[in-house]
Amino acid sequence: MRNRLLIIAAAAVLVIGATVLALGHGMAGMHGQGPERRPAPGRPGPEMVDHLIKALTLNADQATQIKALLTAFQTNEEPRHQKMHELEEQREAATANGQFDEAKVRANINEQATLIAESMFEHEKLKSKIYALLTPEQRVKADEMHKRMGPGGHHGPPPPSE
Repeated sequence: MRNRLLIIAAAAVLVIGATVLALGHGMAGMHGQGPERRPAPGRPGPEMVDHLIKALTLNADQATQIKALLTAFQTNEEPRHQKMHELEEQREAATANGQFDEAKVRANINEQATLIAESMFEHEKLKSKIYALLTPEQRVKADEMHKRMGPGGHHGPPPPSE
């Protein structure tokens, strides 16, 4: 049971970090702008997409294709994110005031784990599609950016502007 919960928690952290990584590589540029300026989780703001376009020196056709991929990804992920939110609320209700129905909680967590796995799969598919659009030089830049991001998509300050 404990191992399963640790795996689920680790998967959730990976999904969040991986989403940030794929959807802009520029989350650091959003810091300090206040929560009202930040996009909803899983939704890249124009600043993040623009940073990706600039950092990888994408041409107009590549930028258009990648924006379309990101939009499709977001559209497909929205119901999954909504379901995750509903499951979190259900789990909170099932464990409120010290109550604990093991069968309900276990079923809830297993359903969330399935959703997380599906989201991770779709995210990896998106990364592959984006990578396929890049030139060899852009792939090198993307790989370097990915290395700077580190595990889970965490990184330090944004790279210097060119």
